[in-house]
Amino acid sequence: MKKAGRIKSWHPDKGYGFIDIHADLKDVFFHVTALQTRSVKPKPGDRVSFELAKGKDGRMQALNVTIAGAPKSTGGETNWLPAFVALSALATIVGCALGGYLPRPAGIISVLASIVAFLAYSDDKGRANRNAWRIPEANLHFIALCGGWPGALAAQHLLRHKNRKQAFQVVFWGTVVLNIGALALWKTAAAN
Repeated sequence: MKKAGRIKSWHPDKGYGFIDIHADLKDVFFHVTALQTRSVKPKPGDRVSFELAKGKDGRMQALNVTIAGAPKSTGGETNWLPAFVALSALATIVGCALGGYLPRPAGIISVLASIVAFLAYSDDKGRANRNAWRIPEANLHFIALCGGWPGALAAQHLLRHKNRKQAFQVVFWGTVVLNIGALALWKTAAAN
């Protein structure tokens, strides 16, 4: 059964907020994954409709949250450019490894780690949708740090997972810089 209320607070950096339902109940928690469309950013005062359900912790939370006046999600919000950039970067790393500009294991590790990263993001997205225990963000960052950042970048945008959480993105792009820096440093040291 659909309920109605207003967003009381929204924390974009953490991806969650609370809905005031003007009843005897406490404010209701909702996660960014519960939003039916992400084309409109939630803000305090927005009218919403939602369904109440128990979360994995046993507490009530909002699911299928729709912001009044927001367009329905068409599923066409996927941004293909980051996936293309990720695939191009992976192809460049593999090409450099095959051409002798980088060690061959760097190419193999990047491909394998990218596959693992994509699968880990997919698994974590499924867990989020089922309200199950999640893969720790540190594990996702570690896979990216180990050379899987192209797969992680592709997964973030193709699966629309972790691509809007600002704190996560700062650490993720740090792992990308460290990876590229390590490869450049190796190449510079090998040239001397």
